[in-house]
Amino acid sequence: MRDFAICFVAVIILLLISSSLMAQGDSIRVIYYPPWNISKLPMYLARDMGIFERNGLKITWTDPGSNEKLLAALKKGDADIAVVSANHVVHNNASGGAAMVLVGNTGYNYSAFLAEASIKSAADLRGKKIGSGEPGSTPDQLTRLALRKLGIDPDKDVTLVHFDEGRNTDRVRSLLAGEVAGMMVTAEAMYELEKTGQLDRLNRLTDHKQLKIYAGGGADYAMSAPFLKNRREDAKRFMSGICEGTSIARKDKAKALQFVARSGRNLDAAGIEYLYRLYITDVIPARPHLKIEGIELATQMTAALLPSARAIKAHDLIDSTLVPELESQGRCNF
Repeated sequence: MRDFAICFVAVIILLLISSSLMAQGDSIRVIYYPPWNISKLPMYLARDMGIFERNGLKITWTDPGSNEKLLAALKKGDADIAVVSANHVVHNNASGGAAMVLVGNTGYNYSAFLAEASIKSAADLRGKKIGSGEPGSTPDQLTRLALRKLGIDPDKDVTLVHFDEGRNTDRVRSLLAGEVAGMMVTAEAMYELEKTGQLDRLNRLTDHKQLKIYAGGGADYAMSAPFLKNRREDAKRFMSGICEGTSIARKDKAKALQFVARSGRNLDAAGIEYLYRLYITDVIPARPHLKIEGIELATQMTAALLPSARAIKAHDLIDSTLVPELESQGRCNF
């Protein structure tokens, strides 16, 4: 009887070890969208330089190709890890999709509020025309938010001029022509203005960092609730890879520039250098900590389109302990 008990325990132990090894060997399903943004640079460097594999991970990568397909995949539970915008996670959870938990971030879309040279302060915007996106669009929501943070009521103090969803650099022409007195612009538009020597004609009132408007970029890292609970070590290995990718982006400029050049923006060498410098200096953090302000903004923006999102609180969507655990273990210090 004693021998039988010993054998039984041994079998159980072997089964547990086997199960653990199988779990570690399971492929991790990573969905990322949009397919390219410089805020994702750490992930791309880690992926293409084999860092995740060296961390013992086997990953399948999927670009769903559209917001609709992304949300459908998240809802079905097709992702262990999603490198997307926090808005996608809020929308998924609020619409009954498989629960996702935000654990980290490597940046947002850069934007600055530029105004004609005569405007020296936010108060000078009162009574002026301000360029914005199509009514209700993300650019329109962000413009309204920026104005409110500057103490300007977008519906009473200024007149919003709505442009279609063309390139931001095209819309900036209306600012240079004096058709509007101010507007939010992207990094690419800033570069074009600097390149053509027209940036000096404008006054930079503020930017996304000063306003704490951390939106877009598709570089929020979310994990399915079961994956985070049952495979936390793999979750930490993945985020450790992101930490190493961030370090490489900062230290190996030549390698990073190769990836920025593949961003699909058709920029010249100076433009590539400009975006790299801007994002490394002002956007991509040294460590991929969550930015709760960005998640709060995502809940607000999503709630404007999806009423069920109003019940979601930013703090209910996050695990803010994962990256600090890596730091305490020396696994995010490269």
